[in-house]
Amino acid sequence: MIMNNKIVEMLHLDLEPVGIFFGNTSAICELEASPQKRNCVIPFVLTAAKGKITSIDENGCNCPGGAVGACFGDGFTRLNPNIHVMLSQGFGENAPAEAPPMLKEGERFFCDAETALKWRNNMPFSDKAYPRIVFAPLSRWPEVGTPDLVFIFANADQISALVTMQGFHNGKAVNTLAPFGAACHSIVYAAEQIDKEEPYAIMGLFDISQRSAAIKDYLSMTMPYKLWEDMMKDLDKSCLTTHSWEKIEERL
Repeated sequence: MIMNNKIVEMLHLDLEPVGIFFGNTSAICELEASPQKRNCVIPFVLTAAKGKITSIDENGCNCPGGAVGACFGDGFTRLNPNIHVMLSQGFGENAPAEAPPMLKEGERFFCDAETALKWRNNMPFSDKAYPRIVFAPLSRWPEVGTPDLVFIFANADQISALVTMQGFHNGKAVNTLAPFGAACHSIVYAAEQIDKEEPYAIMGLFDISQRSAAIKDYLSMTMPYKLWEDMMKDLDKSCLTTHSWEKIEERL
């Protein structure tokens, strides 16, 4: 397991990279999702980035999109089968009078429900049936083990470096994907990459409906641990040691 704080220092990250562990049942967690309240996944990731070990199981992951993002299968069908209507133009006059705007008017991410349904049908739902998902900050990975994914909160300058570094050892121009989805959906998209011979990193936090609750000017990058290992190699030869990065460092 590579637990390298050097990249945190070189990128000037304010938040620790977060290891994501699927199926771990032994880690002692300081925050666990309660099934008695509605839980969003990203606050559990953010709490981990600030130093605590957190976890969510399927019962506690009661947000439809969150269940999808945390790899608990097709949470849309189980918890909100009409999600494609809400994500497009809404229910209009068919919505209850007390319904919030997101149901009446829709989020308008798609032109109509049929188009939104295409997006839903192409979602890489996980069928692994993990008992829970654990989030741990880089400094505490030894307490949990080797993560399956690594999730990084970063600003535009830091994201630019991370995207660049993904091609350092393979020479490819396209190493990072930026799929549309809920804030936590970068997790399920990254999980889809784990077993691929040439996996991609996933950018995220694009969900307009949740951006107001996200850290201003920050996006995320989530990657299989294999890509994290590759990125940690030869840091002393990377773009983070150049005059160009030194200029950027002045504003970080």
